[in-house]
Amino acid sequence: MVYKSLFAAAVMILVLASAGCTEMPTGNDPGWSGSLSPEETAGEDDDPGYLTPATPYPTATSAMAGPTLSRPAEVPPTPDPYVTLYDRTTEFGPAHPRDAYSFNLTAPPLIIEFDVEPKMVTREKHTTSDYGSKKDIVVKQEYPSEDAWFTVTVRERESGKIVAEDGFGKGFGTATDKRIYLGKYGDYLIELSGNEVKVHVEMRAGGV
Repeated sequence: MVYKSLFAAAVMILVLASAGCTEMPTGNDPGWSGSLSPEETAGEDDDPGYLTPATPYPTATSAMAGPTLSRPAEVPPTPDPYVTLYDRTTEFGPAHPRDAYSFNLTAPPLIIEFDVEPKMVTREKHTTSDYGSKKDIVVKQEYPSEDAWFTVTVRERESGKIVAEDGFGKGFGTATDKRIYLGKYGDYLIELSGNEVKVHVEMRAGGV
């Protein structure tokens, strides 16, 4: 009986030992789901209670606005800082060759601008055509008259000394619009003279 009891006890020990040797699959086992028990995850995900759960702020959805057109601000024109002394168009020729004006410039500068329209003459030029049968042709061309000229002369009124001068033709060139700038105080005589021209003259000064 003693031997039977010992044998039964030995069998029971072997059964219990084989049951306790079963191992859980490791993380390398494809069959493992990777889930951890609540006891294992409690240390990582515990909420310490500082934050209060809330509803996320709603996101507004709206169509993209098109470009807005705006008119640029209107800038008022800058006032002319000069005083207009003379603004006139005059024809100069044998019947009216010259004008003269005196002016005491106490607030420089004195600015004289002029635009000359000379008398035009038509000339005929005989030449040979470069096309077809090379016939002789007459070409008409317009030129300023050789007798057209205009001069602005500014002098010291007492001495007659020329302090500024410019014009059209007679050695002053063929530019039809020019400007004279005089920045010195003085009592001046301004002479306008010409022939076979129509001229627009504008004179301005810093003050009167």
